[in-house]
Amino acid sequence: MGFDSVFQYEIPYLHPLVVHFPMVLLFLAAGGAAAYCLKGRALWRKAVLFFLALGAISARVAQTTGATLEESMEGTPIVDELAAYHGGMAKLTVYSSVLALLFVIALTVWLRKKNTRSEESGVRANEPLWGRIVLLVLVAFSAVVVAYTAHIGGVMVWGVPK
Repeated sequence: MGFDSVFQYEIPYLHPLVVHFPMVLLFLAAGGAAAYCLKGRALWRKAVLFFLALGAISARVAQTTGATLEESMEGTPIVDELAAYHGGMAKLTVYSSVLALLFVIALTVWLRKKNTRSEESGVRANEPLWGRIVLLVLVAFSAVVVAYTAHIGGVMVWGVPK
């Protein structure tokens, strides 16, 4: 028993393997957005952009693989009851993370055009507070939605009646 035993089995669906990526990546994006909001430095905005891009893509992959898994689980009472709700929240996760991603891309383009360097000192100034706050709200919303979506999925897999 051990290493060889594990490889005698397979996981026939990708969904249980990929669902963890959007959760982790969107939480990292939220942490980066909080740091960006506090520090106002381009490094944190770029980190948010990176994690949001990967988070949005992985959320879409999780949503797609979930639809495939749902088809094979029809007839399971808890899945039948919660699958549409879970799928709707997954869609909201994708939309909210893409919205946040589009915002940070637009903010980055705007800041490049504006060029936040002070001409006198040559020192990069903090980026505008309004942009940092809006980004934090959008990314935090995505993180909350992905967490709730994951909770619904967890209930579908591990839930027992009270």
